[in-house]
Formats: sequence, C-alpha cells, structure tokens
Amino acid sequence: MKRSVLILGLILFAACAVAGYVMASKSGNGSTTGSSAPANAATALAASQQNYLLVQADDLSQPTPKFIQAWIVLTYYSNPPQIIFLPLYPSYDSSQNDAIAGAFAMTSSGRLSSRLEQKIAEQYKVKVDGTILTDGSGLDAIAKDFGIANVSASTQAAKNDDDKHAILLGSQSFFQEICAQLKAGDAAKQFDSMQWSQLIPGHFQTDLSFEQLIASWDRVVRSAAPQQCEVLSKE
Repeated sequence: MKRSVLILGLILFAACAVAGYVMASKSGNGSTTGSSAPANAATALAASQQNYLLVQADDLSQPTPKFIQAWIVLTYYSNPPQIIFLPLYPSYDSSQNDAIAGAFAMTSSGRLSSRLEQKIAEQYKVKVDGTILTDGSGLDAIAKDFGIANVSASTQAAKNDDDKHAILLGSQSFFQEICAQLKAGDAAKQFDSMQWSQLIPGHFQTDLSFEQLIASWDRVVRSAAPQQCEVLSKE
C-alpha cells in the first residue's frame, strides 16, 4: 500500500472523528466557550483515538517465524465508534515492502521486536498505540470463533504480486466480515465465545496488557453499532 493511501485514510478518519466530536458537542449543554473549544476538541481526540498494528506470522511455534502481513486499525472511541482497517504489508511498492520486511524480527525470548512498530511509525508518520501478533493457526481460530467460514489464513510469505493479492484479499474479506458483524451488533456475542486458551501464549501475543486489550474491544462492541467501519483495501 502506498504511503499516500494511509495518509488519505488518516485524513478521512480525522475528518469523521472531528465531525463526530462537533455533533456530540452540539448535543451537549452548550456551555463550551469559543476560546476553549479547539483545546477541548484536541484533548478529546487525543484521548479517544487509538491506532493498533495487527501482524501475522506463519507459525509462532517455530524458532524463526516468517512475516506474512501487517495491517493497521484506526479506532476512534466515539459513541458510536469509528473504525478503519488499512493494509501495510505486503505492499506492491517494492521499496516500502523491503523496508517493512527488513524490520520484522523476533527477540531471543520469542517476542516480536519493537523494530517493526518503530519502522511503520517512522515510514507512515503514524502513532502506533499497541501491536498484536498472531500466526496462521491463531487467525484461523479467531475466524472460527467469529463464525467466519470463508477465510483461511495464509501461511506462505508472498514471493510475487499474485501471492500479495491472495494474502491481502483474504484479510480484506476477514475484516469486512468483522465490520459487518460490528454494524449488525453481533460482534459482542462472537467475542464472548472466543477460546483464549487456544490462542495464548502459543498463537497470540501483544504489548498491550490483557486488561487494555479487553477494555479496548469492549468499548467497540458494547457501544452502539459503528457509524463507520471500513476496510480501505481494493483487492
């Protein structure tokens, strides 16, 4: 994905977030003064928007897992929330692809190195608030828990554009299904049925605390259905 697409996504997302904030402000008691409104708006947006990096490897049980893909999810915790999924890797831009691929590494303790998060933040000029890593088995288990039967996780790293298309198309379909469930109000029930014991620690890890992870998801699935949940991918 070209950097310009992510920038456009951030602009659209920020515009929707600002619109949501303004509408919420107008529906309030109207006590905000003109001089304090910009500062209050900036504070509210900073406190409410979170960007999460979603990373998939082939098999986390292997000594050197292979990097398969990375997406970023932009979440604005308004009520209703607003969510955008954007693909970062693999990219059809070879220079961007190589730069991101070169930053993927695991530590000696089997954890994802912070290099990938840092590279993406630097390359795309976006703040990353947390990273979630899973593998093919983990992604398939999550899809099963959410009742998504038509998606199977890729476990082979892309070698050409056809491979990239197949990987991105699979995840595009997966996230579109998640958005559909969120908009229909079905995601909470599916999330409650997740078998975490089958994921942690062998197929799922994050630099977020488990409490942060659950609280972040709860803020999405327990509120009104999202007014915006989009997958900015055209495979």
